[in-house]
Amino acid sequence: MRLCVISLDAVAQPDAGRLFGLPALCALRENGAYCDQVQTVYPTLTYPIHVSLLTGCYPAAHGIGHNQPFQPDTKKEMRAWYWEIGQIKRKTLHQAAYEKGRDVASILWPCTGMNPYARRNLPEVMPLPGENVTKKMLRYGSAAWIAHMEILYGKQRKSIRQPDLDDYAALLCERQYLCRRPPDLLTVHLVDCDAMRHWHGVNSAEAHAAMERLDRRVGKIAEAIRKAGLLDETLICVVSDHGQQDAPRGILLDQTLQKACGARAQALGMGAFIFGEDLSAAKNVLEQNKEALGIARIFDETALRQMNAPADVHLAVDACPGCCYIDAPEKTLGEHGFALDCPEARTFFCLSGPGIPKGISLPPMNLVDIAPTLADLMGWELPDAQGRSVKNALRG
Repeated sequence: MRLCVISLDAVAQPDAGRLFGLPALCALRENGAYCDQVQTVYPTLTYPIHVSLLTGCYPAAHGIGHNQPFQPDTKKEMRAWYWEIGQIKRKTLHQAAYEKGRDVASILWPCTGMNPYARRNLPEVMPLPGENVTKKMLRYGSAAWIAHMEILYGKQRKSIRQPDLDDYAALLCERQYLCRRPPDLLTVHLVDCDAMRHWHGVNSAEAHAAMERLDRRVGKIAEAIRKAGLLDETLICVVSDHGQQDAPRGILLDQTLQKACGARAQALGMGAFIFGEDLSAAKNVLEQNKEALGIARIFDETALRQMNAPADVHLAVDACPGCCYIDAPEKTLGEHGFALDCPEARTFFCLSGPGIPKGISLPPMNLVDIAPTLADLMGWELPDAQGRSVKNALRG
């Protein structure tokens, strides 16, 4: 049996009606199992969540607590991200498949650079100012395979911006299933809607058009699996990480805290982590300036541990609706990074394929349940997973 995992970035339960009313996603839902009450993890950022999707662990365990390491004195455009799989502290689905002798392909999945478990790997890495995007991609990915794909299909990619990059990712997925040696596990991360919501707003025409493009890409991948004669032996899993909310009021929290008490803030979007030697002083500043700083809630150590927050975070804030935290004056539109009780922190899980009954509605589940469920179905081992397999519920 094979497994294809498709991640749709920045769509969540409030979008499910629109998304799963589109042709390709509707067909997958009707022909498999579905849950639109999947509790995501905190923080509600792409990289921590996608590592949780690979490991079945919370950020406190897998070690990726943000999109970027904390770099408070580095200019925003120069900050490195968590690009390497070696930064993950727990076993991944890629490793679990590899250990069973399975062939792994991964396309634009976060935190998978320099992946020894994927024979075909186009990781999500971005060039910093002064870096060459091609050289960086070849360094972090499967150089020979990337170069071969570029020779064959590079002219069909208009640019490396969205939506062109997602179109290329879907094309690569299609070609992997139609080649002589299809992958046993393929993971792909589609970012189109996230980009459109950040740039144009959550309910913009551009965001809605992105959802239609996502559906067409999912349909393209599913059709390639069918054409290859692999439909009866392939589980197709569609997941998401978080939604977004419009947050037009940007607040310079880090600058305010640094001036008031020497503490620093690492922005999450609609939230922030607080770091410093005297967090009690920082907490006092936050409490005394809640309205001015757009603070809805302050999360102390107890609250953060209950949310399975990153282990090195001991104080955090959640922004008021419409507010977000920024590092420099800039226009803000769609954002995430909100707390777990937001409607947009409920995502979805759709699974179809051999052995999965049609039309199954699953009870509410946690995002960390997805990886152990997929490993259980595939006969792979994820002994460190903190989530639970829902295989029995999938069997009806």
